[in-house]
Amino acid sequence: MKNNIKKTSICIHALTIILLLLSCFFMYDFYKSLSGFIANEFRDPLVMMPMVFSYLVPVIAFIFYFYSFYVKKLSRGVSIFSISLSTILSICNLVFIFVNIERFVSNNALGVYDSLLSIFVKFPYDAICINLVILALQVLNLIALIKPTGKISAFKDSLLQNNIIKVSKKEYALLSILSILAFVFTGDGICAFNAIENTLYDPRLIYLILWVLLIPIANLVFLCVKFEERSISKIKKIVLLSSMIFANLLFSILFLIFELTTPGFIIHVGKPLFLIAFSVSLPIEMIGLVLIMVISIVVLTIRLIKLIKKSA
Repeated sequence: MKNNIKKTSICIHALTIILLLLSCFFMYDFYKSLSGFIANEFRDPLVMMPMVFSYLVPVIAFIFYFYSFYVKKLSRGVSIFSISLSTILSICNLVFIFVNIERFVSNNALGVYDSLLSIFVKFPYDAICINLVILALQVLNLIALIKPTGKISAFKDSLLQNNIIKVSKKEYALLSILSILAFVFTGDGICAFNAIENTLYDPRLIYLILWVLLIPIANLVFLCVKFEERSISKIKKIVLLSSMIFANLLFSILFLIFELTTPGFIIHVGKPLFLIAFSVSLPIEMIGLVLIMVISIVVLTIRLIKLIKKSA
């Protein structure tokens, strides 16, 4: 039994990594669709919203899944809420997709959606598949809620007993908001490699890509995992926390250096990365990045100080 649970736990970890990567891709498409909606001055909401929400729903489902398997079992009320929310959003998405299906299919044929990351097929076909999968999963979740199986409970218990993620409900709610931003940036950073040839004109694009790709998701991991509470040596804990604080400060200092030496350099090289900022002429993404870094530096510094005091 223990071996079976261990093997299943490994499979669940692997599935989680895959779902995490997919969430980054979905959030990039959400971000790309939302930026197009904003650039279009919010016209045709009934056409654009099913596209925007089709890429957001699976990420919401992943956040509930992650909490259930790695933080704490969802209460019956929260489970019903998550199932209902995902189901209603998916049904609404499908209804509005099929209402506008001729337009979407025509746009697809014209290559309108080619800029989206869509892994296998482009919109609307990928969105239809996503929403149908979400609906099928919610049916399975509802069955598991009504008639829970011992195996699933045992697998969840085995993961939760490892205390992988130890956060309160309030912390997880805040981290969920942060995760959505981090997923957007990670997906954006991955897709920015399509424009890697632009580094020949300005190598600082590599800095921007690495900043967007690594820093938000790394901060999210450090804030979630709480290395200072892991079963590792105090020196390793101090090194880990210090390294993440240093990484945040390093990228901040590099940004200041680049901005002081070449004012507005992001305007010249950052367009592939900051779509909404260029749509509304406001540094929306930069504010998000800075916010994540400031929160992380403050929280990790407090944890580091407490750890050092405890070690003394």
